[in-house]
Amino acid sequence: AIFAASIGLVQNDIKRVLAYSTVSQLGYMFLALGVGAFAAGVFHVFTHAFFKALLFLGAGSVIHSLSGEQDMRNMGDLHRRIPITHWTMFIATLAIAGIFPFAGFFSKDEILWQTWSREGGAYRLLWYVGYATALMTAFYMFRLMYLTFHGRPRMSHEVEHHIHESPKSMTGPLIVLALCSIAAGWLGWPHSLGGSDRFAKFLDPVFARETQVLQAEGKPEQAAAGEREKEHTTGTEYVLMFLSLAAAGVGWGMAWKAYRRADTGYTEPIAATAPPVYNTLLNKWYVDEAYDYAFTGRRKVGDVRLGVLGLGDASTWTDVHVIDGTVNGAGWITRFSASLSKWWDTWIIDGVFVNGPAIGAR
Repeated sequence: AIFAASIGLVQNDIKRVLAYSTVSQLGYMFLALGVGAFAAGVFHVFTHAFFKALLFLGAGSVIHSLSGEQDMRNMGDLHRRIPITHWTMFIATLAIAGIFPFAGFFSKDEILWQTWSREGGAYRLLWYVGYATALMTAFYMFRLMYLTFHGRPRMSHEVEHHIHESPKSMTGPLIVLALCSIAAGWLGWPHSLGGSDRFAKFLDPVFARETQVLQAEGKPEQAAAGEREKEHTTGTEYVLMFLSLAAAGVGWGMAWKAYRRADTGYTEPIAATAPPVYNTLLNKWYVDEAYDYAFTGRRKVGDVRLGVLGLGDASTWTDVHVIDGTVNGAGWITRFSASLSKWWDTWIIDGVFVNGPAIGAR
């Protein structure tokens, strides 16, 4: 979750930001499964489907209005030109950032609460990771919104002249998904806020067996996460909700300060303050380069190729020059020995020792 979120902080392609956001949110879902909060994980899958679909379709609407442009550095000041796309994406951004009472608040907060409620230092560490990811999520999503819809227009004059809102066939689904991004989370309205957590009740029969397995394996702290009624301090849950909202607010505020007036040639805050960190994140922690070194063999040290293909080259060389060379060498030695023996027999034995004395006797 936090790994992909950190990469999304500095991406400039609007679809790449959403792609890494999706990977990050999948991390949240697996965090829920890891702590035994199965219903919470599925609930986040459910709510995430609405606001992430809205964000991707909204990004498509933005790209359509800009004649195919995807780089957010070449956008800006679109909120008045494509208002439906802007407001629906804003709702989705509030949802994914975990702002109350939008859908993402309920599912993400449930995962963080379930993680905190488990006993053990490892669970606390996981909560801190999830909490930091929540702050990053708010930052990169509002960064996307401000770079795309606010600040000075940074596209070419030709593209700016043709900016237009998408047709109803495209904006209609955006509106429907925006409504779901608001209300879908209400199905999991928690008991601490006066709700009945209907979504968890609905999934109780589905995860009953998994809960029993965890109990049988001696993991009651995880099994307890599958139960709706948990003994906990409501005050603690309120504090965690407040901290979750605070993280979203801080991320939003940081993005607002850095990007709300972005003009042509704006400077990324991370690039200005920590260039090595910025380059590392922009290059996706150099995972592709590491993959090349480890597997594809595209990199070289001198004339030696590295990676699996490099090992393949070494294997081929060994097969041709060592294995086949040994076999072929044995054949060559045999032929050479035969030729040498023939020469020795013809010229030395027969020529010198046999035919020589006979010729001399004549």
